[in-house]
Amino acid sequence: MRIAALIEYLGKNFHGSQSQKNERTVQSVLEEALGIWLGLDRPAAIVFSGRTDSGVHALGQVAHFDLPTDYMKHQSLDMQALCWGLNGILPGDLSVRAAAPVDQAFHARFSAIERKYVYRILNHKQRSPLLKHSHYFIRQPLNMESMQESIACLPGTHDFAAFKSSNSDRMTTVCNVSNAQLLHLGEGEFKFSISANHFVYNMVRIIAGTMIEIGLNKKGVPSLELALRSRERQLAGPTAPAWGLCLDSVKYPPPYTDIFANRKAREISSENLQCIR
Repeated sequence: MRIAALIEYLGKNFHGSQSQKNERTVQSVLEEALGIWLGLDRPAAIVFSGRTDSGVHALGQVAHFDLPTDYMKHQSLDMQALCWGLNGILPGDLSVRAAAPVDQAFHARFSAIERKYVYRILNHKQRSPLLKHSHYFIRQPLNMESMQESIACLPGTHDFAAFKSSNSDRMTTVCNVSNAQLLHLGEGEFKFSISANHFVYNMVRIIAGTMIEIGLNKKGVPSLELALRSRERQLAGPTAPAWGLCLDSVKYPPPYTDIFANRKAREISSENLQCIR
């Protein structure tokens, strides 16, 4: 049986989401906790919807894992109890928000059709201890109107080669952005959100860095569009810090659109389990 899980984590003390030798990662910590919960003598394999870099957070990361063939319960398998059990093992900077049964065709990464990222900025004269790990603090005033005008070029299908890091993999740089907006939430809090079918490495952080330079009047409003059209990295701005970035959500097509809202996400009858431990 395959289970989908909705994952939230604070990226500060993780060396990214993907397992790396001798490093604390979201995947390694979660796999170890799942192995303990299942009563295995080894970590359990988990597949994520995508990787996040060191320091990057997630509110809506999605993962899937398969229950071992010899795993069974005589009573119903409660998804809420699964979350409670895992969260009782996991450290405080990582949580399983929800879980739901899915069929074997579901794949956390390859079934996804869209991902949404949010970059948060605190534009204030004084720093905030409460927001220091989730917002990029900028003391100098930002011109919000210029920033909003600059990102109007992002929606649509474009080649984002100018917004990828030099050490990026060889995946296509063509992305279809469905939405990009900048909101001022008050008290100097800015929220930049962007949704697309695909992102190149560090794309959101480089867009944010370019947008911030425009807001600081270090670059003109057309700079972002010029970099986009030229496909030249040197025309874009710097890579904004990782701690301002958060994977907000992952979108799936039917029948997986609302998998964590479905009643089946709470409980599966033991009659539906194929094996019993």
